[in-house]
Amino acid sequence: MTDAQIGLLTPGTLELFTDKTRDKILAASLAAFNHKGYGAVTTASIAESADVLEGTLWYHFRAKKDILDAHISLLQRVFVRENAQSNDRDANGIIDGIFRSYDVIWDFRYLLRDDFESALTGDANALSRVRAINDFLDQWTEGRMRHAQSAGLLQFEPGQAEDVSEIILVMGRYWMDFSHKKYPSQAGPMLRKKGLSHIFTVLRPYLSEEAAALIAAKLLT
Repeated sequence: MTDAQIGLLTPGTLELFTDKTRDKILAASLAAFNHKGYGAVTTASIAESADVLEGTLWYHFRAKKDILDAHISLLQRVFVRENAQSNDRDANGIIDGIFRSYDVIWDFRYLLRDDFESALTGDANALSRVRAINDFLDQWTEGRMRHAQSAGLLQFEPGQAEDVSEIILVMGRYWMDFSHKKYPSQAGPMLRKKGLSHIFTVLRPYLSEEAAALIAAKLLT
C-alpha cells in the first residue's frame, strides 16, 4: 500500500485489502476513483499506482467496470458485517457502528457521487448494479435511524425518520463532492470528520442526552 493510498483511505478500509495483487489493484483504483472520478481514471494509471503491469490488471479484471463491480460487492459485504455488529441495543455499539459505516461510505464515495448514467451508457447491467447499491445505502440509512429510535437514542414523530434520513443522505452525497472543492488544502480525515459533525448537527434535536454525549466524545477523538 502506497503512502498516497494510506492518506486517501481510512485505516478500517485499508484493512480490507491484503498484499495480494488483486487487492492492490482494488485499493489503488478505489483511491483513484474517489479522487478523480470513475470516468477520468484509466486502467494504465491504476496499474501504475498499484505498481503492477497493465497486463496483470487485465488478468484480474477484464474491464474497468469489473473493478467497479468488485468495489460494489466489497461495500455490500462490509455493510452486512457492520449491521451484524451493531444490531444490538447497546448505545455505544450503535454509535460506533454509525461512525464506522460513515467511514466506509466516505471511502467508497465515488459510487454515490459520480454520474454513471454517462460513464456506463449502453451497459444496463453495470448501471443497474450502481443504482442498486445506492438504493441499498438509502435503505440502510433509514434502517439505522429506526434502529437507533427503537433503542431510545433518537426520538422521532411519525414520519420524521424517513424525512431526516433523506436530509442526511442529501448532505452526505453533496458533502463528499463539495468539501474537496471548498477546502482543497484540507486533508481527507478532517473533511470526513467535518461531514460527520454536520450530520449530527441535523440529528441533534432528535438525540437522547446519552446519544448526544457519546457522539460529542467521539467527534473529539
